[in-house]
Amino acid sequence: MPLEKNDFCALVNKTYDKYKISWKATNSVLANELLLREILKTVPHVKGRLLDIGCGEKPYLDIFSPHTVSYTGIEIPQTFHKKDAVDIFANAHQLPFKKDSFDTVLCLEILEHVKQPLEVLKEIHRVLKPGCVLVLSAPQNYWLHNDPEDLYRFSQQGLIELVREQTGFTINYIHSLGGTREFFIDFVCKYILIKINTGILGKIIPATLKKFIVAFPQIVYLKLFKNTDVNILFSLGNIIVAVK
Repeated sequence: MPLEKNDFCALVNKTYDKYKISWKATNSVLANELLLREILKTVPHVKGRLLDIGCGEKPYLDIFSPHTVSYTGIEIPQTFHKKDAVDIFANAHQLPFKKDSFDTVLCLEILEHVKQPLEVLKEIHRVLKPGCVLVLSAPQNYWLHNDPEDLYRFSQQGLIELVREQTGFTINYIHSLGGTREFFIDFVCKYILIKINTGILGKIIPATLKKFIVAFPQIVYLKLFKNTDVNILFSLGNIIVAVK
């Protein structure tokens, strides 16, 4: 899910060879943890020269870099993230690279923010080498997050239409990020967040405590339920691995 502005620490931490989402870095622990689990499954598909579109602070760099020969991150100049990790400032509608330049492209939680998603996918197709891989994720049922714009939501059918039918990729697989249970937990926690950020509560509760209050039900849920609901009607999002 969207990588929210980070005032505390890195979104993804590694402890004892296990990657976890930091509750101090996001109000969406559950959504980001579900996405992280799926991202880890894509590692065997990643290789060669990698392009990370909308890289932010490169939260997945440590996961992917051992499997690549180079890791290039691009961002828009007006990004809300820290800019230290960005290699090139560019617009995804016009990627500043030659045809067949990359072996892997990441486009994670970016498609909802671009004005012309199909145009971006065609640019990705152009810069990927034949037979090489796109790893793409996008939200389906998720709250509005303006960083800087939030324009679209994508069902599985919608992503298949864009990625395969209109752009020409072959889809290896598409997985949902959670289902009805996860949607309900995320919804409740977002409602709590809104309430504690408004009125007198917003003024008296410290920022770190607010994050803990919102994160705690999500952390408990992740501990109690190892297997996620697979009802795609209420999926928080979807992830695709596709080949040019």
